[in-house]
Formats: sequence, structure tokens, C-alpha cells
Amino acid sequence: MWAGNHDADHETNTSTFSLLFVIIFVMSLHSFFNPVSIVVIGVSDNPKKVGYLVAKNCIEQGYKGELYFVNPKHDTLLGKKVYKSIADIDKPIDLAVLALPADISLGLLDELHTKGVKNVVMYAAGFKETSSEGQEKEELLIKKAAQYGMTILGPNCLGFVSTVSQANVTFLKYPAPKGNIGLISQSGALGSLMVDYLVNHKNFGFSYLVSLGNKSVIDESHLLEFLGEDQDTQVIAMYLEDVKDGERFKKTLASVTKKKPVVILKSGATEAGSQAAVSHTGSMMGDDAVYSSVFRQFGAIRADKFYEFMSLLKIFSYGRIPSSKDILILSNAGGIGVLLTDDLVKNDMSLVTISEDMKQEIIRSMGGDKISVHNPIDLLGDASAFDYKQAIASTIQQNQVGAVMILLTPQANTEIAETAKVIGQAAEHFDKAIYPVFMGEKSVGNAHALFEEMKIASFFSYDSLPLALAKILRYEKWKRMQADMGSQPVIQTHNPFQIPENKKLLNLEESMDLVHSSGIPAIALYLIKSVEDLIKKADELGYPLVAKIASETITHKTDVKGIYTNITNEKSLFHAWDSLTAITGEKKIYIQQMAHGYELIVGGKRDRVFGPVMLVGLGGIYAELLKETVHYIYPLSLKEFHAQLEKTKLLKLIRGFRSRKPLSVEDLYDIVMRVGMLLHTNPRISEIDINPLMVDEGQPIAVDGRVVL
Repeated sequence: MWAGNHDADHETNTSTFSLLFVIIFVMSLHSFFNPVSIVVIGVSDNPKKVGYLVAKNCIEQGYKGELYFVNPKHDTLLGKKVYKSIADIDKPIDLAVLALPADISLGLLDELHTKGVKNVVMYAAGFKETSSEGQEKEELLIKKAAQYGMTILGPNCLGFVSTVSQANVTFLKYPAPKGNIGLISQSGALGSLMVDYLVNHKNFGFSYLVSLGNKSVIDESHLLEFLGEDQDTQVIAMYLEDVKDGERFKKTLASVTKKKPVVILKSGATEAGSQAAVSHTGSMMGDDAVYSSVFRQFGAIRADKFYEFMSLLKIFSYGRIPSSKDILILSNAGGIGVLLTDDLVKNDMSLVTISEDMKQEIIRSMGGDKISVHNPIDLLGDASAFDYKQAIASTIQQNQVGAVMILLTPQANTEIAETAKVIGQAAEHFDKAIYPVFMGEKSVGNAHALFEEMKIASFFSYDSLPLALAKILRYEKWKRMQADMGSQPVIQTHNPFQIPENKKLLNLEESMDLVHSSGIPAIALYLIKSVEDLIKKADELGYPLVAKIASETITHKTDVKGIYTNITNEKSLFHAWDSLTAITGEKKIYIQQMAHGYELIVGGKRDRVFGPVMLVGLGGIYAELLKETVHYIYPLSLKEFHAQLEKTKLLKLIRGFRSRKPLSVEDLYDIVMRVGMLLHTNPRISEIDINPLMVDEGQPIAVDGRVVL
């Protein structure tokens, strides 16, 4: 582990949440989501009310355990006895489902505790999502859960479905289809959409579907941990708007993604973080960018759109994973093949080069004068099922083929059903991933149904497929890197700098002292308070020089013309003195020796959810305009640092662009980690900027800094 203490804001929790952590840690969510007995309190005979829909879904999903209904106004419902109160049920109850308003649900927890019920689903809205009064209700709910040792899903949630135990305590329109996808959703509507989307599909469904609601007790990390261990779940899908406990989420995600894929659809991209930021780093690192960094660094796959999300889930659910980024395309539509090729290349995929041996085999089996033997292989519009069969057999066993995409557009003489059967046989016979892209709608529906029966990941369009495959391959690379990674090195720092009390912003001198004392190379900065001292220091340092405004409040010097660079003579130096002191009204400025080279920015901020986050990118006055940056969650290994740097233009610059001497990636990593360490060990620091970090002849040196408290 890295040296240093945990951030204070992640260490300090209320006693209530500490109690809850213990409860959640020791409890078994398996019994919660696979109960032997369920009581639905608040059943109704009104088909539009939650109490009716939940009771109906319990029955229609096929739940085989003991099912009890409670409502003092009814005797029977849906052919089952209805009890007047929970006290009338003389058998143990694993799970209580409360289809009741907020105040009644809250009051009922005492009775459930007396009855010995430990697991509760609470649908009611009217808690923290509504008002300060609702917030007080939720705090009471949390307190009671801790006091009674209760596991509560919700409030303000849709409930859950377990197709493993056939328990459906939701008010969804349809029973959930069975499959191997574990869905954790912060939106009940998205869960409903996915059930509606998949209900008519085959071999594509859920092991568990859980609506989180307000996450008063059960949150995304608990469910992630549960599904990570669940044998019926092969891929975990998450729809997130936020994360409750950033530290636990990071650790849980890193553990689970080493075992099975986690695909996340995240909403709520916001600029709120950048609007409140004082430093360049803060303004360039909004909340959504931090979430993306967390997902990437800890192994999750982030989907940008819903259909990409579904494509990723289908490929993982069916276990049809490409073995490399080298793709072979077979098509009966040349133009579509070219469009697909463009998309593949844009997403860092590549086309398999058709070898001479492969060309000759295709020519022998199909006739070289009929088709194009380049990749994409154009089988022409009149391609028969036999043509597809011959093309697959002639190409798929080549070692360099990572996957085969088979494009089909329905033309008058296209043998759609027969071609689908040919592909199905090939998928059973060969171990390479095959992705049929049968485009259209009316003509190809039955073919896609056949593919689903055979668990072949097929698609109506290629639009989301190249990006999905690229993300899958990055995930597979991440897993290999984790398996090869040893223990992380420890950066030990002795930082004698004392952060001043009662300040919100360190001045430039204080900021540079803090940076330098942490072990980051920094150019010397001198505070000048008179013209005499200015002349003396200039003679001592020599030209060229840089002069900077000395202010306790101005954070962006260029905005007020508060910096003069490349000062080569005394006249220019006096002009800089007069101009800079006129801005502040104080007789003081900073001067430095002029540094040369290209400019980087290295920075960090304390994220309210995930703690220290670092940034490295192109620096100088265009840093915020260009935003060519990489974000990292502290701490991380050198391998992880380098892997993310590879995806940017920064690496080309660092390696020695246009005969420049390269900057050691290890040296840059060391600086970035020292910024992270400063945040990690100094809870008062909110943001840090080193902008620019000048790089000359491969040597980095900090020439300007800003520290926000």
C-alpha cells in the first residue's frame, strides 16, 4: 500500500453509518434476495395500485416459497388468504414488502422487529428526495435499521426480482426473463425498460434485477459484492447516478472486475464541480470525468449509450468474446462493409490482412472472379447460404482472426434463414467469436430469434458493435495487467512545509514551497519588495527572467496581465515592475529565471466521493481550452499510469516529439504520485496545480503552482 493516512473525510463517519457497515458486512444478501417466505403488507384489489401489482408479480413470476398477504380490509386476493395484520401470521418471515406510504412504513418497522423480520423492501417515496422533513424521516429509518439489525432495500425503489428463486417483489408490467445478467439500477424506470426490452427475447435475461432507490441501507457496493460472488450471474450491469461510499466502491469494483465484467451506464454528467473550482485542475476535472476515471482504473466498462450498453451485455452474457482486435468482415453489401471498416478503425480495431494462402483457399472454394478477396470480403448481393458457408470455412481458422463479423442485407434473392443456420453451425464448430449483423427488420427477425436460441450475439445494426468490442478488449487487457502486477511501490515524503491557518488559498510563494518540499523539482522563486532588490537579484540570476504578480487573491495571472516572460534587459524589467505593482497597489513582485521547453500541467483535487484524483495533461494558458488530459485515482501503479497515458497524444510528446529529448515516464509518474500524496496526507488541501511543469531536454521542473485549501 502507499504510505500515508486515509483522507480524513473518508475516515470520519457517524456512529450510525459505522453500525450499518458492521451490519451490512456480516449479513447475507443471498437470503434477502432468495427468501423462503415473503409477506406483502398493503396488498390491494385495485389493479392500478402497487399493492396489487406486487402481489400479482409474486405469483406470475412463479415464486415457490411461502407467500402471505396483509390488509385489514380484505379476506382474499388473487385466490390467496389475506391476513388482517402481520401478528396473525404464526410462521417465520424472511422478507417483508411494504406497499404503504412513508409514515406508515416507517412506523411498521417496530412491529416487524418484534416479529423477528430482518429483511425489508420499502417502496414509499417521501424521504430525502423530497424535502428536509423527508431527510429527517430517512435519518430515522437509518437509525432504526441499525438499532434492529435490519437490511432495507429502498425507500423510493421499485423492489427486486430474483429469477433464481422466482421472487418478484416489483410493480413491473411483466415477469422478468431469466438469464445471467445481474442488474443494479438507480432508476426504476430503466429497470422497467430493460424488462420490457428483453421480455420477448430468448436466453437473454436476468439472474437478479435490483432497484436501489435512496440507498438508505443497501447500496451499490453491497450489491456489487453480492453479484460478484453469485454463481448464477455472469455479467453485472449497473445504471448509476452517483455512488454512496467512494472508498468502498473502488475496493469492491477492483475485486469484482477481476472475476467478471461490470458494465456501467452512468448519467448525471455535470459541470457543477468545474463551476466551483479555483484551479485549472478543478475546472478541467468535473464530477463525470472523475467517475470515468474510477470506472477505467478499477476495471469497469462504461457504456455511453443505452444500445451500446445492451450490446456489451449480450456479448458477455453469451460468452462471445473476441480473442484480438483483428477482425474479418464477410458481407453481401460492399458499401456497408466499408462503413463498418471505418468504424472499426476509428475505435482502434484493425482488419485482418488476407494472406496469400487464405486468398488461394477462397479462390479454390468460391471462385476468385466472383468475389473480392480483400478484407472486407464482398460476397456480392446474390451471395447464397453456401457462399457464406464456404467463406467462413476458408477464413475463420486463420490464427490472426480475432472475430468474424458477418454482414447481411436482405435482398430479393438473399437466403436469410439458410444463412442463419450456416452461421449457427459454424459457431458451434469453431471457437472464434462470430457476430452476425443481419440488417433490416421485417425480413431478419426470425434469423435473430434463431441466433438467440443458440446464444450467438447478433445485431440489427453495426453502429454500437465496434466500440463495444474495443471496450471489451481493453477490459481483457486490464485483467491481464492486474494478474501480472506486483505490489505497488511506496513514495515516502518528508514535507516540512506548514500549511498556514485561516487561509483559503496559498499564495504563489507558499504554493511553490509546498510543491518543492514534497520532492517535486521546482525553479526558485524570489519575492522582491523594492527596485533596489530587483536590480540586485536580476544581476545575480542573469537574463532572461520572468516577473509575476504577487497577490494573495488573484489566482489566474494571465487574466489580469499579471505575468511577463522572457525579460532580457533592465528596461523591460522596470516596465514589468511598474505594471505588476500597479495592479495590486503593493510594492512587491516575484521573479524567476526563465525556463524553456514544452509545458505540461500536473494537478490534483480532493473529490467529495472518491478522494484524491490527479491530472496530467498539456499545460500553459491553453490547458483548459485543449483539455488533452488523463485523470488518475490515487494511488495507482506505474503500469496503470502508463496504460492510460498510451491512449493520449501526451505520450508522443513525452517520448520525444520532433527530436526533443524524451521525458522519463517514471519521472512523470513520480511527480503525479507526489501530488496525490500531498492530497492524501494533507486533509486541508482541496486542489493543487502545477502549471506549467516545464520540460526541457527531458528534465521536468515546476515553474508555477497554485494550492487551494
